[in-house]
Amino acid sequence: MINPSYSGTSDTFTIALLREGTNVIYDVKSGIAGVSITAGQVSSITLTQVDTDALQSRSKKMDYILTFQLKNGLTNTSVIALVFPPSFVIDTTASALNYIRYGLEDIAEDNTVGLSVDSSNTLRLTNFLAFDVPQEISLYLRLTNPDNVGETTPINIISYLDTLQTVTVDSDTVTAYTIIESIRKEQGIILKY
Repeated sequence: MINPSYSGTSDTFTIALLREGTNVIYDVKSGIAGVSITAGQVSSITLTQVDTDALQSRSKKMDYILTFQLKNGLTNTSVIALVFPPSFVIDTTASALNYIRYGLEDIAEDNTVGLSVDSSNTLRLTNFLAFDVPQEISLYLRLTNPDNVGETTPINIISYLDTLQTVTVDSDTVTAYTIIESIRKEQGIILKY
């Protein structure tokens, strides 16, 4: 038996005890409760700043590279959602540089991968070419750092079976975070010559 590649509870089971090589049934048990299938684990997750010399300070706009690898394949109607905490804001201004570096392919030249950000600070990737074997996915993101010092609340990475986003395929809610330093963006260093 092979589990499905998405989360949920299976239907009820019927088990029949048969004699090998015959149609003789010794016993049948019906109505066995279904089992819960959990989401696959997202792996190889990194969130790194583009400018490694820059200080990751509070409330500062910074460019990051987020990479991850899903466990299961997806269809062209699937959705990958990156749910950012309210304090770690995705830049959606005209100067924003948010794009897919690699890992997802357009369905066709005139049917490109969708990348959208909604008011709940969630970035959604949609309309990509289906894949059976997941590859590493990498995104370039411009984010405004939280105003608090220390480890950020993690970014939730979730893939869904379809656009209804009711059936989870893969998920990670603990790995994609960074550490913010104690200096605020308004505090600068003044050098006198």
